[in-house]
Amino acid sequence: MTQDAADGTQHTEQDEMPIDIVALVGALARLAHGQTTATLAPLVDDPTARLLKAFESSGHTSSVVKVNGEIVGRYTVNLTRGKFVVDPDNETELNKYADDHGGTEVIVRRNPTWEKALLNHARRVEGSDEIIDSRTGEVVPGLKYVPGGQPTGNVTFTWEGKTAGQNTLLAEWKSGALDHLVKHVPALVAGRTPSAENA
Repeated sequence: MTQDAADGTQHTEQDEMPIDIVALVGALARLAHGQTTATLAPLVDDPTARLLKAFESSGHTSSVVKVNGEIVGRYTVNLTRGKFVVDPDNETELNKYADDHGGTEVIVRRNPTWEKALLNHARRVEGSDEIIDSRTGEVVPGLKYVPGGQPTGNVTFTWEGKTAGQNTLLAEWKSGALDHLVKHVPALVAGRTPSAENA
């Protein structure tokens, strides 16, 4: 990581890489994450399922995790706490009680369904800032048009040919041809099959 003397901004090595190389490393990370998740997710969830089963059968609520006799963690079944709730079978009586004790309020607001429909039928009058309801032709006050075309902050990634792109990238990764790109990303290097050169 380097620091720009002019503005104090910190830059990583990836900031200097061409975007297509950064994108390639990103796709590789996505592939590695998917491969790892598929393998490890069942193991991550297994203690939860087993503990819930043990709780149902015997009330057992926790399991200590030890390594060489030292506690390194603990799985605990989370239990709900007792609380008071509205009885749906007796809500009418609660409503009467609320009326008698100042517990009733009336809220006036725009109907969300009406508003959604209005926005769906809103149209700009060409050459002006007026917006009309296309169903009635009436000018609608209080609306404005926000032009699109700005980045949302999200970027969508799709694999080429569903799995074809994954298979191609996986073969390149396993061959060691991408080692120079992931040498500073231990999670990626550690998880891959070593190339013949590095084995």
